[in-house]
Amino acid sequence: MIKDNNLKNNKIKSNNKDYNLKNILLKENKIDYSFLEKIKFLTLEDIIYLKLQSAAESLKGKLYNFPILKFSQDICREAVVKFALSSTQTKKEACMILGLTKADFNRYVKKYNINLEE
Repeated sequence: MIKDNNLKNNKIKSNNKDYNLKNILLKENKIDYSFLEKIKFLTLEDIIYLKLQSAAESLKGKLYNFPILKFSQDICREAVVKFALSSTQTKKEACMILGLTKADFNRYVKKYNINLEE
């Protein structure tokens, strides 16, 4: 019997293989390793609260006319899609994590304008 090793030699090529938002933010000096250590002790709710509080402080405590609750679902979905892309090597794997079809996944990537080229 002759072994066919063609599948073993094929490299997975995907445009999200190198996508890692953490590395992008580190390179842009938006976060550092100290921040990453501290954030481990916060819940997602704590982080969202702090981000909203910070935004409100810059506007003197007022976030009027911005429908936060209306957009909170999209904000969370975008974060989860970015996590799936950062923790996988292919779109197929990201789809499996999220339980989405490839078409639905691509729609989210387009909707949230996630750039996989970075």
